[in-house]
Amino acid sequence: MSVSEIERQSSASNKTFALPPLLRKEESGEEAAHYAGDSLYAFFERLGIAALPEEEGCTDLTSPEGQLDTLISVASRCQDEYDIDDEIDLLNASIECERRALKLSQEAGFPKIERFRALGSSLYLRFRRLRNLADIDEAIWHQNQAAALGSNEHDLYAACLSHLGVLWNERFQRLGRREDIDYAVDYQSQAVQIIPEDHPDRPMHLSNLGNSFHCRFQRLGKLDDLDRAIESHLQAVELTPKGDEGRPSRLSNLGNSWLSRFESLGELADLDRAITYHSQAVQLTPDDHPKKPVRLSNLGNSWLTRFEHSGELADIARAVDLQSQAVHLTLDGHPGRPMYLNNLGDCWIRRFQRLGDLADLERAIEYQTQAIQHTPEDHPRWPRYLNNLGGMLVKRFERLGELADIDRALKYQAQALQTAQDGHPDRAWYLYSLGNSWDRRFERLGELMDIDNAIECQSQSVQLTSKSDPRRPSRLNNLANSWFRRFEYLGELGDIDRAIEYQRQVVQLTPEGNPNKPGRLSSLGNSWLGRFKCLGEVEDLERAIDYQSQAIQLIPDDHLSRLMFLSNLGGLRLIRFERLGEPRDLDDSIECKLKALELTPGDYAYRPDVLKGLGMAYLNRFYSRANRDDLGLALNAFRDGAKAGVFRPLTQTQCAKLWARTSIDLNESPLDGYRTAFQMVPHLVWLGQTVQHRRQVVTNISNLSAEAAAWAISTHKYDLALEWLEQGRSVIWNQTLQLRTPFESVSAADPELGRQFRDIASQLEVASSCAATAYEAPNLSIDLLDRAQNHHTIALRWEELLTRARQLPGFENFLLPRKWRELKKAAKDGPVVVINVYNTRCDALIVVPQREDLVHVPLNKFSHEKLSRMKIQPFHLASRCDDSTDRGFKPDRPQSTLQLLAQLWSDVVGPVLEKLSYAGSCQGDQLPHVTWCATGALSFLPLHAAGLYDGSSLGALDIVVSSYTPTLGALLSHSKQSTDPRSGILLVGQEASPGQASLPKTVDELKAIRRHASSTGFHQLDGASATVNATLSEMKRHGWVHLACHAIQDSQNPAHSAFYLYDGRLTLEEISKQNLPNKGLAFLSACETATGDSRLPDEATHLAAGMLIAGYPSVIATMWSIVDKDGPFIADLVYSQLIADGKMNHKEAARALHQAVIKLREKVGPKEVWRWAPFVHIGV
Repeated sequence: MSVSEIERQSSASNKTFALPPLLRKEESGEEAAHYAGDSLYAFFERLGIAALPEEEGCTDLTSPEGQLDTLISVASRCQDEYDIDDEIDLLNASIECERRALKLSQEAGFPKIERFRALGSSLYLRFRRLRNLADIDEAIWHQNQAAALGSNEHDLYAACLSHLGVLWNERFQRLGRREDIDYAVDYQSQAVQIIPEDHPDRPMHLSNLGNSFHCRFQRLGKLDDLDRAIESHLQAVELTPKGDEGRPSRLSNLGNSWLSRFESLGELADLDRAITYHSQAVQLTPDDHPKKPVRLSNLGNSWLTRFEHSGELADIARAVDLQSQAVHLTLDGHPGRPMYLNNLGDCWIRRFQRLGDLADLERAIEYQTQAIQHTPEDHPRWPRYLNNLGGMLVKRFERLGELADIDRALKYQAQALQTAQDGHPDRAWYLYSLGNSWDRRFERLGELMDIDNAIECQSQSVQLTSKSDPRRPSRLNNLANSWFRRFEYLGELGDIDRAIEYQRQVVQLTPEGNPNKPGRLSSLGNSWLGRFKCLGEVEDLERAIDYQSQAIQLIPDDHLSRLMFLSNLGGLRLIRFERLGEPRDLDDSIECKLKALELTPGDYAYRPDVLKGLGMAYLNRFYSRANRDDLGLALNAFRDGAKAGVFRPLTQTQCAKLWARTSIDLNESPLDGYRTAFQMVPHLVWLGQTVQHRRQVVTNISNLSAEAAAWAISTHKYDLALEWLEQGRSVIWNQTLQLRTPFESVSAADPELGRQFRDIASQLEVASSCAATAYEAPNLSIDLLDRAQNHHTIALRWEELLTRARQLPGFENFLLPRKWRELKKAAKDGPVVVINVYNTRCDALIVVPQREDLVHVPLNKFSHEKLSRMKIQPFHLASRCDDSTDRGFKPDRPQSTLQLLAQLWSDVVGPVLEKLSYAGSCQGDQLPHVTWCATGALSFLPLHAAGLYDGSSLGALDIVVSSYTPTLGALLSHSKQSTDPRSGILLVGQEASPGQASLPKTVDELKAIRRHASSTGFHQLDGASATVNATLSEMKRHGWVHLACHAIQDSQNPAHSAFYLYDGRLTLEEISKQNLPNKGLAFLSACETATGDSRLPDEATHLAAGMLIAGYPSVIATMWSIVDKDGPFIADLVYSQLIADGKMNHKEAARALHQAVIKLREKVGPKEVWRWAPFVHIGV
């Protein structure tokens, strides 16, 4: 860069740089005279310098020359003392003296170049200490002035250019701006060009240039820059005489460049060179030298890198010792301390990964946290430190299972990624780290978005990593592992094939002796196992065993990962035994699992998985050899896994169920096993996740309540069976109702706690019901992370509030699952019949009003197998279109339907009514009322229509008034609710929904209702006025609602089941979000509004259930499609009874509907079941 260019740069800096007042101010002549006449003694006194040294005191302070000499001398003395005492006031005093000396030189016409250089150097020192950008900017400005003035003297000019390059390099390291490092390289290249070959300063200029090339390599990743850096440093070292004080620094710089070359190319000779040069630098540096810490740290980094390559514990021990020395020698506030803390933390986390000592992990997190706390957020290293802390939190999450750790890790790493835009050399690293964290959270929570985000991040990371980069195998391996986990979740063959393809590449790219080789072999083995499970090819299983065996042979005995490799191999041996029946495989499996368990720390998050695998191996050996000792060993393993003091909800729930089943096989009580399983349910189906995700997770406990209840019934523990059926069914429903608890009783005991409950419950409900589209992957935004983390945090806060509430007197069971003494109150309006269907037995439990014990009815003629055949039949009810005026479809096999109803009567409904002594002797208003609460697939069948239909026999419709309920809790929640009799009815009709067949009879239906509702008041929405928003708004204002329109049950996503309105769908998801107090009847005159999801039969995922959750205690709905003209007929009869006297009484809805259905049956004929039977009442 020429002198004119320097001057232009100086001018540009002058325009943008905020100069301190002394230099910026345009003073008047009077002000200037006052400054010149100011006593130096007064000036020094203001700076805290009480007296001048004797030699300076003898100087003639009346002359400008004497004043200048004194200022220079005092500035130098202050800086020397600062170097010793590290007192910032001394450095500030030195800078002020230099400022006055420069001002005096300008006024007196003395040479100014050295004054510009000296002031620039002092400001640079203060920048290194305080990291204030104003100091480095001002230092650059003054150095520019010096360079411009010294352009005629080659030695001085080269020194100015080289130092100017150092300043621009420092500015680059502070801000990370590409142009700053380019300036540094340009200035220092010119300095090297103009300095003579034999000049003593040439090694210094070469070393500075090498540092700038190295920094630019770290920013841009171009190997040319790294080669130039090494070349410059080698020349600098060769030209520096032994004994020269600059030699240690130049050796250390050369070592740094060789280390970077090893990290880029993986050549061991480069790493050995780095260690050699760093060791020489440390040996030549006195212990009290200010550069000793950085040289120790550089050598520590080299030993850490060697440990990562060799796995030798001696290498990590050296690294820890060296980094600890660097930190110990550095005071708080030193600009290098955060880097040394980061490096020390990095050593401890590597040691933890090798040995598994939790204390090492905690040390790593502590040091890394300190590094971040002492680093400004706009510092280039801040995102690196943040990313590193995120990685450490991931390791602690893997060990302890605390969700807060993985949430924090994701947020920190996403923040780091935001700072590294396209082209940044650290972007691939940050993507790799972030992808790993998404993968870990997916493993815990099972949310598909997380694994898709993991794959997106890791794919980008691999794309940004050159094929020659030694880090590529690690990044490719993590990408492969994420594809493997996605395969485990979705079962798509393409995912496992991708995983295997990538992992094969990884293994090929990993040289023998690399400490990462065992883990990569193990991962490849896991993927071959996944493929075997998908296709059943024994060759895949053999490959899996081979790779897993190789991994164990290569992993050191004391390595933390050894336990998982052993556990994996044990699982593979067990699978091969199950496939081929070789007894040795079974024994080998148990041996591997036992060895794994011996190596597993008690606080290890995966301990339940190891124990579950061991239990399964013992169980298989029992089935193979009938040795009851193995059964006892299996029970112990399952019990220990279920009760492990870690947090693996799914695995621990599975262990608890296996514990219970094994107890039964041993003729022992499974009570504790089942109780433990139920205790895990709230953690597995967790409020910290969206409703949509909880619906996916709840399938993991689909048979828990039926299984546990079947055992309880078999031992005559009927109360317990009922409690378990209530606790394990409609889990998500009950969670929503909990959040809508009024909390009045808590508020009476502790007003502040009640307020917090209401606040957190409201936040949780909003977070839980977030639309699925908000979480579509890939989505890497920090806003998304914040929302998810906030959801997790408030769910944990909810649990804390529950713990606090249960410590209050009288609140020990607050919001815990209801016990029998409370559940029996559900039978206020008549018997409630709970029917349990399980593989081993089928039973009905009847809650009878005013009776203290449950009535048990064994359903010996019914079975799970029968139900499996029967449940197909109702879907024929929706198999073929009737005509354009139907609100749905009609059956094509009426005879099959009658056979189904006859079997329901003889096997289920008949025995129950016989036990209740209901023989059909009552008629009309005297008919008893029964509420049916069926489990599993039985909940999809029309129990209320069961009968023989042979022309002479009575059926359920003739003997009782029927209602349904998803749970007893639903009846209890609405039992005290009342409707304002003046609140009126909202009538919503949609004769012609866009895209749907016309329903002309809806007009007649609403007209008939209006005739009855004239005394109660009504509001009608139809046609274009029946929009989604208008309907929701009016539902809040009216006590009852009647919907006459098309509806759909979405089998793929039940939350999207909906009513068709004028401008779109009113979905179950949107309805369930509503919290509408003091409501009454919801009449859903549309098709399939009481049809649930066959995959979640116990979760009440239909539109009628949505109305119950929203606050309507009484709902009339349809189990399948209805004929359009039947809607007005039923509605007219129902409302004629419910509001005949001008009052609105939703509690009579069941009887009103029953009588209307009787009349429809009389009209169309008993055998036209598909016409009259779809109408059902749900609720109170």
